[in-house]
Amino acid sequence: MTVRIGFIGSGFARRVQLPGLALVPGARATAIVSGRRSNAEAVAREFGLPHVFDDGVELARSPEVDLVIVSSTPDSHARYAIAALEAGKHVLCEKPMAVDAYEASQMLAASGRHPDRFAWVDHELRYEPNRRRARELIRSGAIGAVRHIELSLKPYLRGDGRPQAADAPWNWWFDGARGGGILGAVGSHLIDLCRYWTGSDVAYVAGLVETFVTERTDADGVKRPVTADDFTSSVLRMASGAVATITLSTVASHGPGHLGQVTGSEGTLVLTGETKLELAKAGGPLEDVSAPDDLWEKAKPNNMWARSFVRLLRDMVNVIGGGVAEGEPASFRDGWQVQRVLDAIRGGRGVRLD
Repeated sequence: MTVRIGFIGSGFARRVQLPGLALVPGARATAIVSGRRSNAEAVAREFGLPHVFDDGVELARSPEVDLVIVSSTPDSHARYAIAALEAGKHVLCEKPMAVDAYEASQMLAASGRHPDRFAWVDHELRYEPNRRRARELIRSGAIGAVRHIELSLKPYLRGDGRPQAADAPWNWWFDGARGGGILGAVGSHLIDLCRYWTGSDVAYVAGLVETFVTERTDADGVKRPVTADDFTSSVLRMASGAVATITLSTVASHGPGHLGQVTGSEGTLVLTGETKLELAKAGGPLEDVSAPDDLWEKAKPNNMWARSFVRLLRDMVNVIGGGVAEGEPASFRDGWQVQRVLDAIRGGRGVRLD
């Protein structure tokens, strides 16, 4: 069968998702909608999509669509994902799943009312080869019991590989009400990784967010206040007993980029950048155990986010077609659990999560 895909949102869809579709057998893009119809029409022409809609709910109800990919701004995710599920469509929702846990719980409830539809969150790092191998090594006992996890990203790199500039123009990414900020954009992924690696939920979280650049100029030259975070740091205690620390910054102009370390009772895993994984037994040297990436230089852009998205979408199309998932995709329940942690960090105080 061919899975017909409709895209809600034309930004990330144009840069990553539609180019990646060329590497996903059994999938075909059939429809798109954007906040500006002109943007949707331009993308439709570029990629040969036959249908352009004026509203995401209209697209969700279209008989020309089997799977709806929601990659609009986070403040619209709940509306469109619920509409798609109610229309009998499968849903892949971008992260953060919603603007708060209440909206995420509504989305989770909608997925529960339609158990025959697949509802996943695009936590594609679960499909990144080294992060997936890290999970396999942890499960096999290679480093013993996980004691603590350290994850950081400094500086934040944009989709084209450049650091986020302090003078980047204002857009929705800097609007907290629309779901902008580094915590939702990347922190959601790293919180999910902690859950994915340990196989347990977050039991306690304490953290903070900060906005250092408080004003930016938009594309029309108008100065706009920044209401979303550009820095966050948090400490998580997992139900397993492991402790995790996460630090993210879009204002750091220098740093190691993606860095992760998982310390166990018998060894350590170190993730450097997008392509390197090392393992060391207690007292021994680090050894390169990096996983091969068969999509290297095939996905566009050539980064771990795009390559991992292709793998996730391949898995989802396979499952919709009646196959068995090869990976461990994030469900709407996973997304809701992550959203609870995001809300607690924004609250700026320690919170126990039952």
